[in-house]
Amino acid sequence: MDPVPSGDLTVIDTNYQPNEELSISTTFYPREDYPGDLFLITNDNVYFVVHKRVLFEHSSNKFGGYLDDPALSWFQVPESSTILNLILHVLYDFDPSSYKPTLAQISILLDTLPLYGVDVIASFSEGKNLFKITLDHSLVSGLETYALVCKHSLEVLAVKCSHNLLSTPLYSLTDEHCISMGPIYLRRLVFLHLGRLERLRSLLKPPPKSHTPSLLCDALDQRTRLEKPWKEAVNELCWDLRADTPLSQLQSILGPLVEKLQCGECQLEMKERIRGLFVDWTMVKTTI
Repeated sequence: MDPVPSGDLTVIDTNYQPNEELSISTTFYPREDYPGDLFLITNDNVYFVVHKRVLFEHSSNKFGGYLDDPALSWFQVPESSTILNLILHVLYDFDPSSYKPTLAQISILLDTLPLYGVDVIASFSEGKNLFKITLDHSLVSGLETYALVCKHSLEVLAVKCSHNLLSTPLYSLTDEHCISMGPIYLRRLVFLHLGRLERLRSLLKPPPKSHTPSLLCDALDQRTRLEKPWKEAVNELCWDLRADTPLSQLQSILGPLVEKLQCGECQLEMKERIRGLFVDWTMVKTTI
């Protein structure tokens, strides 16, 4: 079979379907420096040249049983070229980012890998190419990505993706999301949101500390100047608290309290209280 260049693809004459032309993969093609010994043909007639050794090495079931016959030189798979291309990128540990895999394609890939005896957990472990690609999808499609990785028990990815869901209100969850992620991961997501809200409320509750009373600012003055304005500001904030409440929102409500104080020591206590609140809030857990 002599390949004939045709743009980015190569048209190959094969005995598989004499009346049809097969396009060859631009990544898995015949190479003189690393010759393949197995040809795979997809349901959309794209030709892949691979190595039996690689398939055997990464598959626990002889690549879905296709390699039961050691003399086999080619076979057709039911997957499309897009999905088989991703499968082979997993097996060869190549980076498929140039193909821009969609979340729907990754979902099909996750369902398909076990059929060929490929370890899903290992394929999507941290440091792997598909780990980063999937995590990047969570920046745009947070709930869908989280639900998908939870469905396949990809724990590390689920934890990473949950960080990008802090701005997503829980009422956005659909029945499909809940069923896909399952009760355990759903509970962890809900508790992440509720836990952060409860923690922020508890952080906001204590008023600024009092300083040593003086003739210009006694204990009663401090209750009026520090405690009362703080409680009023906190009450205003509590109407709009979210799991991802930004520091800028806290600053916009609490910051002006400092400028309203005329006592220098009261100002210092208010500033310290706000600074401590910011530090404590940034240290609250942001993932499941």
